[in-house]
Amino acid sequence: MQKFSILLLVLAVSVGCIRDIDHANTPEPSTTAKIIGASEQAKGGTLLVKLKSYATTFDITDIEGITVEASQLFPIGKATHAELQSEDIYRWWRLTFDESLNVELVANTIAKDNRISVVEYNSYVKCENNNSESGDKSQCVVTPPATRADKTPKELPFNDPYLYDQWHFDNDGYNYYSPSEPTLESGYVAGADINVFAAWKYCTGDPRIIVAVIDGGVMHTNPDLAANMWVNEAEYNGVAGVDDDGNGYIDDIHGYNFLKGCAEIDNNDHGTHVAGTIAAVNNNGFGVCGVAGGSGNNDGCRIMTCEINDENSFASNESVAAAIKYATDNGAVVINNSWTSGSSYTSDNIYYNGYGVIVDAITYFENNAKYEGLIDGGIAIFAAGNENNNIPFYPGAYHNNICVTAFSPDFTAATYTNYGPGSSIAAPGGAKRGWIYSVISTNTGEYYVGSSCGTSMAAPHVTGCAALGLSYALKLGKSFSREEFKSLILTSVHDINRYQTERIADNLVGGNNTTENIEHLKGQLGSGYIDAHRLLMQIENTPCVYITIGKSEISLDNYFGDGSTALTYTSVQMSASDKSAIGCNDDLVVSNGKISLTATKCGTARMRVKAIVGGSHVGGGDTIGGMEIEREFEIVVRKVMADNGAWL
Repeated sequence: MQKFSILLLVLAVSVGCIRDIDHANTPEPSTTAKIIGASEQAKGGTLLVKLKSYATTFDITDIEGITVEASQLFPIGKATHAELQSEDIYRWWRLTFDESLNVELVANTIAKDNRISVVEYNSYVKCENNNSESGDKSQCVVTPPATRADKTPKELPFNDPYLYDQWHFDNDGYNYYSPSEPTLESGYVAGADINVFAAWKYCTGDPRIIVAVIDGGVMHTNPDLAANMWVNEAEYNGVAGVDDDGNGYIDDIHGYNFLKGCAEIDNNDHGTHVAGTIAAVNNNGFGVCGVAGGSGNNDGCRIMTCEINDENSFASNESVAAAIKYATDNGAVVINNSWTSGSSYTSDNIYYNGYGVIVDAITYFENNAKYEGLIDGGIAIFAAGNENNNIPFYPGAYHNNICVTAFSPDFTAATYTNYGPGSSIAAPGGAKRGWIYSVISTNTGEYYVGSSCGTSMAAPHVTGCAALGLSYALKLGKSFSREEFKSLILTSVHDINRYQTERIADNLVGGNNTTENIEHLKGQLGSGYIDAHRLLMQIENTPCVYITIGKSEISLDNYFGDGSTALTYTSVQMSASDKSAIGCNDDLVVSNGKISLTATKCGTARMRVKAIVGGSHVGGGDTIGGMEIEREFEIVVRKVMADNGAWL
């Protein structure tokens, strides 16, 4: 900690309301232009400053006045000399002073130092999502899984009892919550989900993939999360009260509490719910499933908890930035941010001029959250916000971030979701109409299961898909740049615009649903809605063929060229288990470049087709002939299909 002094021009008015400014002493524009953020939301007795270039010391002791302490905002850790020089985040310093002093006057004086490029008020970030989500804890009633299995024809990949209620993972149009027989639910549309059951055939997660939940504290003792929590082994096996791994944080076993500045993590429903959607433990006969939660063999992705809020308060800018840097430095390659600035900024520059240190922290994550041989930078995913606003809230709207809007179980945009320019992709967020319409995940209550809805709930679906996709890439030995992988996520989608015509309002006056026209939302929710299976197929580079239940003819033109009818086909292969998965009993043959196939149930199956190019038989030895080639593709069967050939 270094100390220096500054001279306040008007010390007499330095105590009191921060808005009480002596305008006669207003600095020149060149000085005030350095100051960003809102003073009325600022944390007293502290300012953040960004130097024009990296420095190991920041000393201006030649100026007399009051005492101010300066310290580097972030631990350097194992940063190289090149990183220290190139990464903006290492140019940030924290200044602390007497909380009774007028923070605006201190900022104006500090800004005169020509070594400083930015002075930022250390504001408190708002967590708008907490205000607009609905919980339904009263309906957290445990139902034995055997009873549910007996009463439903639905085939489930895992034995977690509340997987039936997770329509957002697999929506077949039925409501399974009722004690009676499952019934078709009028508020559901089959296919309004992330299609993760099909993805789980190929991958369920990987413990080497770490996801940081920048949120309220994750309940690491929750029976459905404990096995998938990230563990800092050096601290877990170290000495209490000692920074055993030298990362600047003491006893950070599962993460760190940046709100309170300690290792003790609070149990927060919001953060715990988000974590469960990403990676609740699968196939453990308890609670719910997570998108990348594994198969019950300790093979799920890991959750790192970085606490920045509790039920009553939210962290300051520096603490949020510190959480993001911590995630980067401790191995996270994906971060979920189910929080927003709470304001409708209209450009990246305007946002930076309020939250510069957070933007620099996100950039640091994107540049440095690497996994050698897998991805060269981090994937940052944010909620769009819950104010039904025609511009998504920042940081989600920042051009480099994936910004997630929310839809209901019938594909319509959730009544609360923000939308418009800056929106990247849509995911299930639920409707505020009760348990069966909400997102079901882990919480801190008696049964460890709860429901909620919001873009906070939509974002972790995309985060889970990102983690699942990286897990599959590891399995296949694939490597991507950060930008390549973001492109894969944002193109692993299906059209959602066709559903934005009319939706049910969330008010149930007199038991009657009211509707509203939502044509204006077409093209405003992002590239489409996320499909976990499609992401894995893109990572694998395997094309998908989408068909409906019933008889279909599959043209091979897209896989063998427009001359497919003239080729000689030697075999069409589909395993018995795959044929069973889609209810196909046909003998598969090629006729005139097409394959006839009848599917009787939704599912996926892998098909391999071999053909001879350059003749009617394979050449070799004493025979002149052609070459046998093989194409492999995925058959995806759903109940209905859009006009553009994508399933719904």
